[in-house]
Amino acid sequence: MVNPFEVLRARLGGDPVADARLALVIEGGGMRGVISSAMAGVLESFGAHQHIDLFVGTSAGATNAVAAAGGKVDAMSRAYVEEFSDRKYADSRRLLRGRPAVDARLITSTSESMLSLYDGLRADATVGVVATDVETGEAEVFSDFGSRDDLVSALTASGSLPIVGGPVVAYAGRRWTDGGVVDSVPVAAAATLGATHAIVLATRPAGSAPAYGSMDRMVETYLRRYCGNLADAYRRRPERYLAQRQAMEAGSFAGVRTSVLAPSATDTVPGRTNRDRRLLASARSDARATAEALLRTAGFAPFIDETAVA
Repeated sequence: MVNPFEVLRARLGGDPVADARLALVIEGGGMRGVISSAMAGVLESFGAHQHIDLFVGTSAGATNAVAAAGGKVDAMSRAYVEEFSDRKYADSRRLLRGRPAVDARLITSTSESMLSLYDGLRADATVGVVATDVETGEAEVFSDFGSRDDLVSALTASGSLPIVGGPVVAYAGRRWTDGGVVDSVPVAAAATLGATHAIVLATRPAGSAPAYGSMDRMVETYLRRYCGNLADAYRRRPERYLAQRQAMEAGSFAGVRTSVLAPSATDTVPGRTNRDRRLLASARSDARATAEALLRTAGFAPFIDETAVA
């Protein structure tokens, strides 16, 4: 069976590969979204997004997935540096005043107003937004958005960090928290939408996993108020993440063939709430260079070079 890069290369060359359902799966990670959006921007530069069937993301990756579906993800990557580095979107000092440090709804509504994300949704492609149900402790994927407000609400639910992002989010008659609590890299969610192949955009280098410190123990205690399974899943997140990434890098996870684009060990990788514009700009530049190098190695040089000449 061909890998996801081979499917995309064939489609770019005029072969639809009709028996494949190709997904772009994007990891969450707050301001690390500058990395995945920059990598997606390289794909966008040579029209790859027009040959992808599904766009699925968690948290910041969900907003990037919507932007990628509409051909607006390079602009989204610039927004991380130029707009979302502003203190009004994330400020840890607000926690001292009993307020959320991160304003997920402001981030998602601003993304929508800046880039008209809803208008970019395509009839020929499915967009999946992953959030965590606090009652069941399970990740679920939204893929039907009837209005602009519906899309913004789904993205807000997907990106509302426990404690740091304030209370859980009510949406579609249920309560939700950040999709990354249980599904940081939502290949399994893409599988439920019919994906057979997935290009995975990761925001951590290979071998790197989420840390688990004092703040995480507070989050675990907070989540246990809602669901023991949810708290347990959060505690196991580092080990689960490493195992899933290893499977994806080996080429298959959740029944889906996978190819991974990820930052190198020497690339700049910002923290989840980092607002340093120079660091974010460096992360964006590094991610673009790394993605282009990996894609050239995977056989996309003719498409990249053709776009550069044009």
